[in-house]
Amino acid sequence: METLIRCHCGFEARAEHQDELVAEVQRHASEAHGMALSHDEALLLAFRAQLDSDEAAAERRERSRAQSSNNVVSRPKEER
Repeated sequence: METLIRCHCGFEARAEHQDELVAEVQRHASEAHGMALSHDEALLLAFRAQLDSDEAAAERRERSRAQSSNNVVSRPKEER
């Protein structure tokens, strides 16, 4: 499964495998930000980005559910 992470500068790293993603993060950190990241540091950044992405998706789903429930019109039961 492809993983996508985004840097605050707008860069996106995509990879099918963890080692590829780590290499992309390390390369970008070095070239764009002058940061030398170890394998573990890059992996941690990738993991945190994934958690943030999952959390944001959960928040969007919750907002969507809330909006849907706000659009439901309640009608009183008819008197018999």
